[in-house]
Amino acid sequence: MKKRNEAMRMVGFIAVFLFALASSAETLRQVLKTNGIPESRFSSSELDGEVSAAADVKGTRVLLVYLRVEKDNILTRDPQLVQFDRDSGAVARLELKPEDTDLCCGSPNGVEFVGDFSILSFHINPSAAAMLVLGKDLQLLTTLYGFDVREVAPGQLVFVENMIHFAPVHPERLQLADLRSGKRMELYPPVGDALRAEFAREHAKHMPPHATCMKMNDPCSPDLYDEDIEFVDNDRGGNFVFRVRREALHATEGDHEPDSVLSETALYRYAWRGSEWKYCEEELPQDQTSSREQGLQCNASLKVECVPALPVSPEMSNADFSPFDGHRRN
Repeated sequence: MKKRNEAMRMVGFIAVFLFALASSAETLRQVLKTNGIPESRFSSSELDGEVSAAADVKGTRVLLVYLRVEKDNILTRDPQLVQFDRDSGAVARLELKPEDTDLCCGSPNGVEFVGDFSILSFHINPSAAAMLVLGKDLQLLTTLYGFDVREVAPGQLVFVENMIHFAPVHPERLQLADLRSGKRMELYPPVGDALRAEFAREHAKHMPPHATCMKMNDPCSPDLYDEDIEFVDNDRGGNFVFRVRREALHATEGDHEPDSVLSETALYRYAWRGSEWKYCEEELPQDQTSSREQGLQCNASLKVECVPALPVSPEMSNADFSPFDGHRRN
């Protein structure tokens, strides 16, 4: 309970600074020109005003989202959406009303088209974002709190959950959002993960002394360590593969970088079996885990020999490190 309260206080601390500008601003006129959008639907005062914006293109469709920059570089207005069809020349404008104004919206991080959906990402902190999910009609469907979103089956999105930026460890988690049913489900980490259990047992052998843990505000728990999730493959039909790099870090002095005492990389394959998600896992050899760049180069050649057969039941022991999503408190 103590960790939960500390985590939620940190969320409140973050929210105070949520609407501060996180990137440089341009005038709306400059942004429209860069994206080839006509100015005729905008007033002179709008065009001359500074904005923080992001845009993307899909075929002949340009989608732009921006927030106006007000006094003292504060973003105070709801997100403004502009859609431009290059074929017809039509420009549509819409003001979005976020579901949770405490966590949305900071500076736009980007616009992304995922299947039939448009994902508008907004800055919360360097480890957290709010993603507004829009349907074909540009109406807001839901809000997701995370990043690196993928459509793994029709109407089903998987993404990496937000983390508390200043937490002592950063265990990444995967969440599924079913836009048809409105249900959410934690997919990673799963209960009974043999590789994670073995990593925790080995981690326990490398703990600093208790006094050092207290001094460094280090939880020194075998089950708590950094994890980095990287998607490898996805057929958008209910099968996807991702890589997880685990690293246990501990500092012994305040002015020293933490030392890595243990690391491991594993590959996970998830599959939808009609009524539930199944998974399997295998540890990767060291020659495929030396760097993210090398990992990306060998994505095409990675072979997952295991067959998903283990049921996915969410392990929630480290969920306090990503307490941004309201579904946890319902």
